[in-house]
Amino acid sequence: MSDLSSTQPAPSTSNPLTVYLARLAPSSQLTMRYVLQDAADRLGFEDVDIEEVPWHGLQPEDVVALVAALRADGYAPNTSSLYVNAVRGVMNEAWRMSLISQDHLLKMRSVKGIAGTRLSQGRNLKRTLIHELMEVCAADPRPQGLRDAAVIALLYGTGMRKSESVDLDLSQVDFNERSLTVTGKGNKQLIKYAPAW
Repeated sequence: MSDLSSTQPAPSTSNPLTVYLARLAPSSQLTMRYVLQDAADRLGFEDVDIEEVPWHGLQPEDVVALVAALRADGYAPNTSSLYVNAVRGVMNEAWRMSLISQDHLLKMRSVKGIAGTRLSQGRNLKRTLIHELMEVCAADPRPQGLRDAAVIALLYGTGMRKSESVDLDLSQVDFNERSLTVTGKGNKQLIKYAPAW
């Protein structure tokens, strides 16, 4: 890896990491902050707050080493791509802020994550399994049983992503239309409709 110790961190008011994270939806900010913290740790910044990492000083070989470390630890190709895309996002902001040249940005963009794909670990949920889950919830006398039944019904009935469901507020529910206004992937606002049941 290249020596980044001589590279001074960008001031917080012009920090490409801060600007990159600010562009993301709140749920994505948490994910990318975690990814970038792990990337920084793997790049030798274990004891440095990610706000203080000199991201604009990273070189393509640093990202290649990061990808190699992820491969050695058995990370899936999609996860590796997530790490590379997070670093690219910060580097895009560094370029916009004139902290790196366009040539440097293009070299950073040329680094790819781990090639390949993995089969989804999910499975098709049969209606009988959903019924069994709902029966378990109904048998739970605590408020959590009702809550869990509502969560299962929302996820299964609307096809909503887990990440879309965690920030739901009662004001987003239209009981007359049986609809929910959610903020989905890419910070897109969507309307999800629940079935009559």
